[in-house]
Amino acid sequence: MADQPLSGRRIVVTRPEAKSLADELERLGAEVTIVPLIEILPTDDRRTLEEAIANFSTYDWIVLTSVNGVAAVSEGLTGLAGPRVAAVGPVTADAIRERGVEPAYVASRASDDITGGLGSVEGLRVLLPQADIAESHLADELRGQGAEVDVVVAYRTALVEPPMWGILPLRIADAVVLASGSGCRSLAAAGGAGGGAMLVCIGPKTAKVAREVGLRVGLVADETTSDGIIRALVSHFGEGS
Repeated sequence: MADQPLSGRRIVVTRPEAKSLADELERLGAEVTIVPLIEILPTDDRRTLEEAIANFSTYDWIVLTSVNGVAAVSEGLTGLAGPRVAAVGPVTADAIRERGVEPAYVASRASDDITGGLGSVEGLRVLLPQADIAESHLADELRGQGAEVDVVVAYRTALVEPPMWGILPLRIADAVVLASGSGCRSLAAAGGAGGGAMLVCIGPKTAKVAREVGLRVGLVADETTSDGIIRALVSHFGEGS
C-alpha cells in the first residue's frame, strides 16, 4: 500500500527514548519493537552540573545536543533569560520548547552544524552539557573560534545487554536502527543482529563506529534525525510497494 510503505516489515529501534520514531514507523505499516541497547544514567558529579545550571545566566550560549541533555538541565531552563540556547536536531529543539524556551538556533543535522550557526563566538562564554562519552570536537571547534567553552557531564551512557524478550526481535528483524556509537558497541557485544537484518545508522559517524566494531552497515540516513531514518527505510523498503 502506498500509504504504508513499510507494511509487514519488522523493525527494531534500539534507543529507549525513541517512542516517537517507533510510532511513526508503525503508522507506515512496520511492526516495531523497541529493544534498548543503552541506558541513560545520572551523572556521578551532580554538584558540578548543579553549579553549571545555577550559573546559566553567566553564559552567552547554552548548546544542547540531545533530549537527554535537555532533561538533565531542565530545571535551569524554566524562566531562562539572558543566554541564547542552541539545539542539535528538531527533536532536541522540541524538548527545549516544552520547557518554555525558544531555541535561538537549531542545527538541522548534527553537532558539526552548530559552529557555523552561532555566528561569531569570539570572546563569548558557551556551556556544553553533554554525555560522559561525548567527543570533544564540538568544544574544540568553538574554542578554535575564540569562545570560552565549559563542558559539563550532564548524564552517563551505559551499554546494556538486550533483555531476553528482545533477543528474538533482533534475530528476526528486517531492519535494526542504530542511533549512536554506543548502540553499535552494545549490539556488537551482544553478537549482532540476525543474518537477515539490515543495520540502519542515523549518520556517518554512527556508521563508522558500527564498521569499527565489525557490524555490516546496510543503510546510512542522509540526515542525522528520526526523519532521516524514516526516509532511508521508506526509500529502501518502499520500492515496488
